[in-house]
Amino acid sequence: MRRVASVLCGVAAVVAAIVVAPPTAAAATSGNLIVNGDAEAGYCTNDWHAASTMPGWTITGNSPDVMCYASGTFTHPASPAPGSAFFAPGDQGDASMTQTANVASAASAIDGGGVTANLSGWLGGWTTYAGYVQVSITFLNSSGGTLGNAVDLPTVTASDRGNTTGFLARSTTATVPSGTRAIRTRVQFLSSSGESGYADNLSLTLSTPVTAPVLAPPPSSVPRYDHVFMIMMENTDYSAVAADTTGMPFFHGLMAQGTSMADYHAVYHPSDENYLAIAGGDTYANGATYWPTIKDPGKNLGDELEANGQSWKAYEQGMGVPCNDSSSTEHTYDSYYAPDDAPFINYTDVSGNQARCQAHLVDTSQLGTDLRSAGTTPAFSWIGADDYYDGESAGNGNAASRAVQDGWLKQTITPIMNSPAWTAQRSLLLVTWDEDETEADNQVATVAVDSAGLVHAGYSSNTRYDHYSTARTIEAALGIGPITANDRYATPFNDAFTGSASFLRPTVSGANLSVQYQTPAASATNWIGVYHPGDLPGSVGSIAWQYAPNTSGTLTFTTSSLGGAGSYSLFLCANDGYGILAGAVPMTVT
Repeated sequence: MRRVASVLCGVAAVVAAIVVAPPTAAAATSGNLIVNGDAEAGYCTNDWHAASTMPGWTITGNSPDVMCYASGTFTHPASPAPGSAFFAPGDQGDASMTQTANVASAASAIDGGGVTANLSGWLGGWTTYAGYVQVSITFLNSSGGTLGNAVDLPTVTASDRGNTTGFLARSTTATVPSGTRAIRTRVQFLSSSGESGYADNLSLTLSTPVTAPVLAPPPSSVPRYDHVFMIMMENTDYSAVAADTTGMPFFHGLMAQGTSMADYHAVYHPSDENYLAIAGGDTYANGATYWPTIKDPGKNLGDELEANGQSWKAYEQGMGVPCNDSSSTEHTYDSYYAPDDAPFINYTDVSGNQARCQAHLVDTSQLGTDLRSAGTTPAFSWIGADDYYDGESAGNGNAASRAVQDGWLKQTITPIMNSPAWTAQRSLLLVTWDEDETEADNQVATVAVDSAGLVHAGYSSNTRYDHYSTARTIEAALGIGPITANDRYATPFNDAFTGSASFLRPTVSGANLSVQYQTPAASATNWIGVYHPGDLPGSVGSIAWQYAPNTSGTLTFTTSSLGGAGSYSLFLCANDGYGILAGAVPMTVT
């Protein structure tokens, strides 16, 4: 077992999106220690199928969403008056999310005994559907270990609600154990088929003053780039892409050159709303709606780029003439061309302005011309294959479709990587898929590659990301502002970038496990620990560990010291404590 650190290292790793405000005047009790417990900081939707960013919360299972009260008629307690939004499970199965509040400022009172915690909230559901929400708190010590038992808020069943749609108030009080330095709140949406099970006005207060947490966007470690190239393919499962080294050699070559996202998720079914999530921070439309029905009046990346004096274009295979959006000419040049192969035709300030549309929406044949110099290469390029080469009409991600997609990616990306914008300037390439075909929780493959050596090569990130994370990464890379709360509060691809985030890369050769590490937070007492899957530093002892004192290096463990063949998880932790700098990174010893 690692020894306990004297600071809240373990807590710091899970509250990155929450900053601490200066102490306020003394009060008999704390304020609400749950940030965004009322969902009002989120971007609410009336579409029950759209996943959302959950400001202040870490999603730990599936894809919950922030729903608008306008999406239905809901009964609720008389006080307080409801806002505009509440939390719901989404349509990808039972979901969960957590956040952790630092209560170290009340350490003396807590350790003196008698401090209580009050947990309350509105919980509800839809008519006779069985979906419900379980809210619980867990008390943590300075190393992130658990103290005592979890405290559960009484749930609300359909019977409790009288089989009506709405919310009931729930509350519970518990004694805070001595030694508590943080409190983790967990929200689970259970039995949620039918997208039922809701929460609102969640509150956690202590019977002693505590420095109040304040909501803030997750920090960004994304470096600035001169150019960003964005490619979105279609309808292909993550597992199919990840396993297909034979049929997709070019894409797997990109994975070797850059960082692949092993826990990345689309935000909608069907396609077009996923495009809109990246381009405009919102799925906008309700249901299976496509161009030309989608007429989004909101802002988009093009607007933000132009406001910042930066150039952009969408290159679409088969368009033929610029801004080919007429039903009479749509298939003149390519029977598989569709104007929504890039998202911008769906925005009314593009589709309604012919001159602007023609200046920015062009055929992919123009890409080669624009790549001839860095000066003619846009700051942002969205590059879209037609409906055959993007994988949809070629077989929706089956083996033949994947081969078709890989060939198009090679043909399209190779000239980019040979261009002056890539070889002489800093350029970032992002490749993802709009949605899965059969994968659980809409998981899709995503990779980031760059020309400046600022992206980890051959690294697989296990951080949960989605299309709003892609939007936030593009915005950070080009220095433009967010569009909605979905992209503002999304976590960018921080751990993809060298020098700005810690990472681990294990390899097994014979009887040895070699672990390459890197961190900007170097310390003589940083350490790497090996654990069984699901175990966390501070909760149980490590199987094996070594100090990792430098900004980068490689440590070697013997596989016999781990117990031989099996699955393991690796963590890089800070300063003789349990603050997680990187991990969990899975590995297998055979």
